[in-house]
Amino acid sequence: MGPRAASVPADRLDAPEFFGVLPLTAVALFALNNFVFKRAWPGLVTGKLSDLLVCFFLPLFVSALLQRLSPRLGVAARVAAGIAITAAIFVAVKTSPAASHVLDRDVALLLQPLGLRTAPNCVDVTDLCALPMLALAWLHARKAAR
Repeated sequence: MGPRAASVPADRLDAPEFFGVLPLTAVALFALNNFVFKRAWPGLVTGKLSDLLVCFFLPLFVSALLQRLSPRLGVAARVAAGIAITAAIFVAVKTSPAASHVLDRDVALLLQPLGLRTAPNCVDVTDLCALPMLALAWLHARKAAR
């Protein structure tokens, strides 16, 4: 780490839009919902909860990944890219059985070494009601970047 990197405040290096209480709580609740609640209480509430949560935290997570890959990229550009990526994937897996199958297969492959299984994705166009959470992710990122 050179002298220039040492002079940058830590919060600017750590993607505060993702590494904050609200997004990390959303990730934890998403995991709890998908691994426990959906199995114990399948239905409308647990199904929509996952959709709302992923539309909030996934753009922020993508932004944090992009910050690591390209630290000079501004937070607005990173979050906009995260929103676009999240929207594209979310719409695909909620409207296409083929995309949903690919998602389920890939998530199963990622979780297999950990011995974990999550509830499968359901193709359901009514889940697109969660897309406004992308706007909340944008607003949260703007506030966290200040």
